[in-house]
Amino acid sequence: MSISSTDPMFTGDAVGGWLQLPSSAVAEIVGSVGFDSVCVDTQHGMIGDDSVLGMLQALTATGTRSLVRVPGHGPEAIGRALDRGADGVIVPLVETAEQAAAAVSACRYPPAGTRSYGPVRPSWLGRDLLAGGRCVVMIETVAAVANLEEILAVEGIDAVFVGPSDLALAYGLAPAAQAPDAPEAARYGELIEGITARCAAAGVPVGIYCDSPAHARRFRELGCTFTMLGAEQAILRAACAERLAQARAS
Repeated sequence: MSISSTDPMFTGDAVGGWLQLPSSAVAEIVGSVGFDSVCVDTQHGMIGDDSVLGMLQALTATGTRSLVRVPGHGPEAIGRALDRGADGVIVPLVETAEQAAAAVSACRYPPAGTRSYGPVRPSWLGRDLLAGGRCVVMIETVAAVANLEEILAVEGIDAVFVGPSDLALAYGLAPAAQAPDAPEAARYGELIEGITARCAAAGVPVGIYCDSPAHARRFRELGCTFTMLGAEQAILRAACAERLAQARAS
């Protein structure tokens, strides 16, 4: 691993936040709460390239470490996220050791990797420019699980991140199977334990996206070393719906 298996972003039962709305103000609010890290989601969120910089600046202002989930494997998106000052990237749909190695390479400057040198914002922040960014690869398909040992053996992977809904769908389960009280929860739990056990054997931290605090507690029991608590848009909608219901005349 390129940084450390004790990185506080990924170990010690770390809990992260998740952003899908293109707003630096919302990023600042979420960053002020005390999460161990916050992810800016440019894969499934509403966040365009023009919003990423301001959101990362807002997170920096709160002292919160940042990740960007890039939309794909391409080195351009990885480089742009890191040049804007993200502490690391989450790379989706990694299925092979070759894809994992390419993601790591895109995070590192030569001779360790292939990232083009133009660090921009990291230079303003006084960072070690040759250290590169954290590389987190997503495991969310049948092929990825089958190739997990080879993926974990890739030098430079800082953590694995499970995509819980895609993983469920890949194995013929409903996304709701990830809920602690779901009818298929036991089968889904065995799938997660199989992943976390192999990550533990390799000394690689493993995290997962969580729809609720109950999900986070369950996945922690199943061996995850860090969790990312539901997207701010889902939390906002649920809070508004609850307040509205409480305010309605009975």
